[in-house]
Amino acid sequence: MFHRLGRFTYRHRRVIPVAAVGLMAVMLGLSIPLGGQLSAGGFSVPGSQSQRATELLAKYFGAAKTQLLLVYRSPSANAASPAVQRAVDRSFSRLAQRPQVASVLDYSNTKDPVFIGAKGHDTFAVINLRLGETAATNQLASLQSYIARPAGLHMWVTGAPAIDALYNSALEQQLKRAEVIALPVSLLLLLLVFGSVVAALLPLLIAGLAVPTALAVIGILAAHFGMSIFVTNVATIIGLGLAIDYSLFFVKRFREELGQAGVAGAVEAATASAGKAVAISGTAVAVGLSSLTLFPASALRSMGIGGVVVVACTLLFALTALPAILSVLGTRINKFSIRRSLHRASRPADHHSSFWGWVAERVMRHPVLIALPTVVVLLVAGTPFLSLRLSTGSSVSEIPQGPARTGYALLNHAFPQAGGVDDMGLVVAYRQSLRGRLSASQEVQLAGYLSRLRAIPGVEALQGVLTPPPGMGQAGYLHLLQLAPSQRPTAVNRYIASNVAGPIAQVEVADSYGPDSKAGAALVGHIRAVAGPPGTTALLTGGAAQSVDFINAFAATIPWAVLLVVAVTMLVLFLTFGSVVLPIKAVLMSMISISAAFGAMVWIFQQGHLSNILGFTAPGSITATDPVLMFAIIFGLSMDYEVFLLTRIRERYLETGDNRRSVAEGLAATGGVISSAALIMITVFAAFALGHVLDIQILGVGMAIAVAVDATLVRGVVVPALMRILGDANWWAPRGVRSWISRLGFYEDSKSEMERKPV
Repeated sequence: MFHRLGRFTYRHRRVIPVAAVGLMAVMLGLSIPLGGQLSAGGFSVPGSQSQRATELLAKYFGAAKTQLLLVYRSPSANAASPAVQRAVDRSFSRLAQRPQVASVLDYSNTKDPVFIGAKGHDTFAVINLRLGETAATNQLASLQSYIARPAGLHMWVTGAPAIDALYNSALEQQLKRAEVIALPVSLLLLLLVFGSVVAALLPLLIAGLAVPTALAVIGILAAHFGMSIFVTNVATIIGLGLAIDYSLFFVKRFREELGQAGVAGAVEAATASAGKAVAISGTAVAVGLSSLTLFPASALRSMGIGGVVVVACTLLFALTALPAILSVLGTRINKFSIRRSLHRASRPADHHSSFWGWVAERVMRHPVLIALPTVVVLLVAGTPFLSLRLSTGSSVSEIPQGPARTGYALLNHAFPQAGGVDDMGLVVAYRQSLRGRLSASQEVQLAGYLSRLRAIPGVEALQGVLTPPPGMGQAGYLHLLQLAPSQRPTAVNRYIASNVAGPIAQVEVADSYGPDSKAGAALVGHIRAVAGPPGTTALLTGGAAQSVDFINAFAATIPWAVLLVVAVTMLVLFLTFGSVVLPIKAVLMSMISISAAFGAMVWIFQQGHLSNILGFTAPGSITATDPVLMFAIIFGLSMDYEVFLLTRIRERYLETGDNRRSVAEGLAATGGVISSAALIMITVFAAFALGHVLDIQILGVGMAIAVAVDATLVRGVVVPALMRILGDANWWAPRGVRSWISRLGFYEDSKSEMERKPV
């Protein structure tokens, strides 16, 4: 199949590059009118208790879709004074008149002490918007233009739209900074690796086709599915890295064949060998990323979809445009060379004269003595992962630097009696409509339930349906609550309607714990363990409840995602190499690389080592999406090197029948390009770590470490040692199964190999 693809691209070598550029232009053009907005959030779990509660609140109370929070600080401890409150009200008076604003809550119109900071210096206002989070983020600049900064007070605008806008800006800056650093450094390294300007430009050319096309497709998908704002950075990291990897493999093999087989033969041979390896490794990467679609949260699903899109685009251009361009260039691939040797025929050096061949020979002389301590060191490096603590990334330290973060931090610090900015919401759902009132027995039952909740350590206040409005006594209010709405004053009806609607009543649960804290998670469990009033269903929502639901759903999905990745990857490798042993070995090697990277991730980012160098504040946890995203990407990328190495070893084994010699010659032929590809990949990943979005830093550093370990210690030391120990058993499979796979044409076979017995 790949031989035919090589011949096809050579025959149509002038049409295919033009078609590739045309495809990119068309997709970019379509993304402008058909594209949608990338969004923040996406971590709610459909069907979870917190999500059901949120949906009920939105249905019956018309709950504000999102909020802006305005935080004020006075130099004196007089935030509750009439003068300060008048200044606060004037600051947002114009904004309050805008049609996007549903209501405004602050101390002056509620007299609720929850709006005054613990030390009297701070106050805040809640601007309830009629906009969804994405729309509010897009209109943030316009909304802020209607806010005046009050004289004598400090003010910060925060809340979900402001924090989302901060993320958008930080991600965009981080992407630009990474491109500015990664592209020129990668070009320099490619020039040193390839020795010619023309060859060095090819990987960046493929990346320049694949990444914009993929981002255009992702933009179009965003109009129909929720796509996370992190998809752009993740897709760029993957696309740039894969394009460089695949181009290196392809060009290396093309150059080797060029002097022996001519341009047409070199293209066909390179496509049959390197092209096949690229297709297999790309499939492994896509399988790894597709596992993210198993998770219920839309943010992870969107990153999985976006990752698969960028892998597909990279494969498309690497398997068509790249060999076609090589067909056009021919010997001009070495044009503007910096090494004279490039103009001579380039066949792989004898393994005795190659550094990696020399390493393989030394390792295979004492495989156990060398491999065992190497594996032990890598496993020990992974032990910090055993203390991993997952979160949903809601802590202050995980938000990029900016005014929205400052305001968010102040709210969490100065208003513990309100649970910071993220107190929990309790929805008590009855079986029938309450018709805007509670009977005496319902009041007694609900009061008993709330009394049991108040006794839970950590619950600081409960405010809602049984709480009287300012200036009204408890007994009088409870009597009015029992009456029909037609029998109550209008002002009281408005107040009760904010807490009772349809079949539900709501209560706010104030606590002083962060939504991602252990104490907050424990409190959610304690509250949910208390049975609601008879005939009701009590549902808890809010940041801590959503975090607990997300982590629980996440933990339940991880085993299935890992099983999918491992099983499908092993099947692909089995069909490719016709061996039972090699897929198992490949998976184990990848797990060792991932273990070391995960250990480094926890040691650096959760425990805070190197925080001064990398410029972050350790949150004491890792966002749950980071390890699974790293696993999906790293597992696939590690297969790049494994497949490329095994493909060449297998070629030599089919020719020689000597396992030890095949391993040495295979590593000699591929070790240099694997280490070069890894070095460039590390540069790309490290460039993305130089920013202020912690999740992208974690991905960048973690994947750089994984690639470095995988391309050197694992592929260069552990793999040849293990293959030496296993001998011809590396290639074993039941005779009938191998014969069947061979007939399918997935891999090359020979009679001598079919007859060879494992030692």
